[in-house]
Amino acid sequence: MSKRVVIAGGGLAGLTCAKYLVDEGCSVTVLEGLPYLGGRASTFKDADGDWVEQGLHLFLGVYSEFKALLRGIGRDPDQTLFWMQELRLQDPDGAHATFVINPLRSPVQTVVSILGQNDYLGPLDKLSLVPLAAPGVLSLEHLRTQHDGETIADWWERVNGDVTVLERFIRPFCRGIQFSEPEQFSAYNFLGWIHHFAYDLPHALLGGYRGARDEIIFQPLANYLRERGATIRTDVKLREILYSPGAGGTAGQVDGFVLEGGERLQADRFVVAIPVWELVPLVPEPLRREPFFARLAELPVAPAISVQLWFDRDVTGGSEAFTLVAHSHACVYQDQARNAYPYGEGSRLSVIVSPADDLLDDPDDALVRRVCESLGKVQPSIREAKVKKAVVLKHRKHLVRPLPGAMSQRPTQATPLPNLFLAGDWTQQPFFGSQEGAVRGGRACAEQVLRSLSGQRS
Repeated sequence: MSKRVVIAGGGLAGLTCAKYLVDEGCSVTVLEGLPYLGGRASTFKDADGDWVEQGLHLFLGVYSEFKALLRGIGRDPDQTLFWMQELRLQDPDGAHATFVINPLRSPVQTVVSILGQNDYLGPLDKLSLVPLAAPGVLSLEHLRTQHDGETIADWWERVNGDVTVLERFIRPFCRGIQFSEPEQFSAYNFLGWIHHFAYDLPHALLGGYRGARDEIIFQPLANYLRERGATIRTDVKLREILYSPGAGGTAGQVDGFVLEGGERLQADRFVVAIPVWELVPLVPEPLRREPFFARLAELPVAPAISVQLWFDRDVTGGSEAFTLVAHSHACVYQDQARNAYPYGEGSRLSVIVSPADDLLDDPDDALVRRVCESLGKVQPSIREAKVKKAVVLKHRKHLVRPLPGAMSQRPTQATPLPNLFLAGDWTQQPFFGSQEGAVRGGRACAEQVLRSLSGQRS
């Protein structure tokens, strides 16, 4: 008889974990609290029939495990994604740059674009990028021990980094990828991203999606699971984790998951693949002072705001490149009107508003005005365009904030309880808070579950 595993969480980590478990013959049930799959990477249709996404997500070419997952469910990454040739940078003072980012297919253009664009970053500015790139050749463990205790702002000042580079490149990058300022951003986390690109330079690419992620990733993944006997239940939330203490000081075990309606689920192994801030209130009272679980409550959390705008005309000149904006809360945007969500009448911008901490209580219409005014300074065509529709999504808790020390404090996938496991981008794996991190966290969790079922110790 196959072993039963219940997974609470139908986001990328939970579904990845389920995929690798069903491949090994486990009987898997996935529970998702939302009416649709995908979690923080999900897309859903609103009352108008338009696709809405929880936030702007880019796909990095170095996401090797995510690409392997797509291939594993029969999805060719090159048919699921489109690869952009450019990264744009803009400043409200008028400076701008467009960098070619295809070192494998267009190495000369890539180098020329980096050496040029001197109105945005001058030659001396670019020279100061050397200490930024140099640590990328070091191991992640070395970066962790040397840099997880300091912020990227502190480190940049210590290496005499150029202020223009900090404000025009590093700050919008930090705001865009993990919704935090350089003064809050672990240097280990930041330099870790440099490391990933340094060790896989041919795949230093930026990708976008050829459609809504629900249709091109999450439903195909759900179909793959169901075809192999998995049960997937949406709109079902975990209410309680039942726990029995062990005798003689042993860890004890999970006795079941209780759903909001009171239904109790039994299994051989239990996986929690929901965000850590949702897990913390569910940790059984006797375990809350146990060091492993106490550290979960100490992980810092960052909010996020996503603004999606439908315009009556093309406001980007047809560009689908990701654009970083300096000196702006509207720090990253992309026009998704062609490949992702075809919208023939004009542009459809997806915008990250960051940092979001002080803006969460602003009315939606005020946020839309702020975004349009900010982007109008770098993209003048926006000033004449009409916003036909706007959607604002506020996430008061969206990912683990990369404060110094936080990345080292992330938990392992195996817990002190022999039948309870964790999956998520907030667990230990090398890609921090990202889609690749969720996939790697999910796969690592599945490996730990399978090891425990085989009687091996982690």
